[in-house]
Amino acid sequence: MDILRRNFRQLDFTLIGMMVLLAGYGCLVLLAVTYGKPTAPNGTVPPHVLTKQIAFEVLGIIMMFVMTVVDYQVLRKYSWWIYGVTLFLLLAVYAMPRVAGAHSWIPLGPLEFQPSELMKLALILVVARLMADNDEAELPDYRFVKTWPMWILMIVPFGLIYKEPALGQALVIFAIFMTLVAAYVKRSQFIVLSLIMVIVIGGITVAAVQYPHQATYFLTHNFLVKHKIIHQFQLERIITWLNPNTALNSSGYAVHYSQMAIGSGQIFGEGLFSGIETSGGWVPNQWTDYIFTGIGEEFGFVGASVLVLMFLVVFYRMTRIAATARDTFGTYIVIGIVGMFAFQVFENIGMDMYLSPATGITLPFISYGGSSLIIDYMAIGIALSVAVRKKRLRFN
Repeated sequence: MDILRRNFRQLDFTLIGMMVLLAGYGCLVLLAVTYGKPTAPNGTVPPHVLTKQIAFEVLGIIMMFVMTVVDYQVLRKYSWWIYGVTLFLLLAVYAMPRVAGAHSWIPLGPLEFQPSELMKLALILVVARLMADNDEAELPDYRFVKTWPMWILMIVPFGLIYKEPALGQALVIFAIFMTLVAAYVKRSQFIVLSLIMVIVIGGITVAAVQYPHQATYFLTHNFLVKHKIIHQFQLERIITWLNPNTALNSSGYAVHYSQMAIGSGQIFGEGLFSGIETSGGWVPNQWTDYIFTGIGEEFGFVGASVLVLMFLVVFYRMTRIAATARDTFGTYIVIGIVGMFAFQVFENIGMDMYLSPATGITLPFISYGGSSLIIDYMAIGIALSVAVRKKRLRFN
């Protein structure tokens, strides 16, 4: 606690304030999308969902301040241990019974823990350590061939999480790693890497838009299914994205009604508890993956814009923390956290608006969840730990 007393003014109160606002906003939206709906076992909404969410929010905020007090250099010292233990937990989930068709959770009494959430932080810490070690070496070596240990550290958990199956979480792991690589490599390497990604992603997108039927056939018959790269339900989500009018009563049902809900909100929304799609329960899993649809319908474009603005403020404040970090390890940590949140926000909102395929990614600080919410707050706490220990200017 001494570090907080000495550097109290160094705390980013704007970032802390945004966390409190997001917590309140998330609880309000969760109330809106679950109000009046039957709970399990007769309904689909988890029992006591709002009470649990408030408890998770409180615990998450406590963990945020705990991580703020912990010197992030301690995390550097134990980063390999954290990564190793988390990797073991990712293996342990395969010994657990499936939940919702996936080996993703470890039961802890009445609660469940999702190791893939912790792996996000573990990967950030261990890759940031390797990058910082090279930066601080007497003769730093930034050749691309020297990054292969980092790629292995990403590929192993990516494969385990993808196998669960949890495509969304696996993509977050990949996004975190690519964000760190973009900050680490030299400018010329970054340009080459960016060009490759633009060509690959751009080519796939153009082919999908210009030749949707041919692209769908290629995906289903000649590549993904033939080589067993993805599961059938994941394939159907991609097909629905390529052809929005496909399977409106099955795989395209959720995204179709998501668009209807968001569109019906228009500018100012239909009002709290007044959304037809939300109140009628037409959008499935609206308290987790599709929670943004409730925001769009009941709070409208204005309410959705307020949420996006809060996220942008969070990203801006964290970028400033990264720029003023005491060392490159702190910089890489915060950059990785920003990449994690930015990708999750884009993908969650994007899949509700047909901008990207549905992947099952929750909206940070808003969607209902225990593991994800607490890990997200811990990530903010680590960023605050970097902030209170930032470098200071001294004048002789």
